[in-house]
Amino acid sequence: MNPRQKAIKKLKEAGYELKRNGANHDIYFSAETKKTIPIKRHDFDEDDLRYILKEAGLK
Repeated sequence: MNPRQKAIKKLKEAGYELKRNGANHDIYFSAETKKTIPIKRHDFDEDDLRYILKEAGLK
């Protein structure tokens, strides 16, 4: 599983849902925390995964 897939899986487990598809990012939103997290589609690596998990308050 690549880092982008891991990030999406963790976000979904935490209650985030796909809000919309942007031009270069997919936007995930949590109604519980009112946070919006953009997930880029290209050049997603381990550093991006760590950043996304930190922003979402996950580990």
